[in-house]
Amino acid sequence: MTLIDDINIIKSQRRAFINSFELNLNLNEILKTAANDNNLNSIRVHKYLTDGGLIGKVKTARFLETIQLSEKTHIKDLSDQNINDISLFVSSL
Repeated sequence: MTLIDDINIIKSQRRAFINSFELNLNLNEILKTAANDNNLNSIRVHKYLTDGGLIGKVKTARFLETIQLSEKTHIKDLSDQNINDISLFVSSL
């Protein structure tokens, strides 16, 4: 395999992960798993939650600010409490 093949596989994996977001998912488990995956943990939380259009970008950004996160926060930066808060936010929609 070449470096370009590796990059394309990672890009595909990241895109599939982002596209798999649904409101009724178990985000606790998904985000904890993604935080430990070097190919996924650099995805921004805001992008993951809003890319599919199921949750509004402004609403998500305001929520993230309430838990002292920003639009630039990556999955790897989340604490267990942040993950719980995000899961509760999404399940309340």
